[in-house]
Amino acid sequence: MAFGTLHGNTGKAARLMADELKALGETVTLIDLARDDMALAVAEAFRFDKLVLACPTYDGNFFPKMEDFLLHLKAKAFQKRKVALIENGSWAPMAAKGMKAYLEQMKDIAVCDTVVTIKSTVSEANKAQIKALAQELVG
Repeated sequence: MAFGTLHGNTGKAARLMADELKALGETVTLIDLARDDMALAVAEAFRFDKLVLACPTYDGNFFPKMEDFLLHLKAKAFQKRKVALIENGSWAPMAAKGMKAYLEQMKDIAVCDTVVTIKSTVSEANKAQIKALAQELVG
C-alpha cells in the first residue's frame, strides 16, 4: 500500500485500510511516499498482486510523490495487478481520477469499482467504504 499525506488524514485512511486487509488475512506493507525511499516503494509494489493507492488532491490534481511513484511503476512495466484507490480532497477531490489515468496506461491493471472519497477527515461513512473496498480488493 502506497500513500501520500499532507496533513495526516490520508495516512489515517491508509492505516485503516491496512487494518481491514490484515483482518481479511492479507499481508500488508505501508509505504509513505513522502518519507520512504522510492526504490523501496517500487520494489514493494512488485512483491504483491494487489496494490492500494491513497492520495490527497493537490492543486487540482494528485500528490506529486504519488505521480512520481506511478511514473516509476510505468517505467518498470508494472502489470497484472488489482488496484484499489482512496482519495482525499476538501473541495473537489481529483486524486482518483489522476491515478486511474496513469494506471490505464499500464497492462492488465484492474482498478476496483469502489473508490473511497474522503473530504478532509475520515468519517464513519468512510470507514464503512474502506471496509467494503478491502473486501472488493481481496474478493
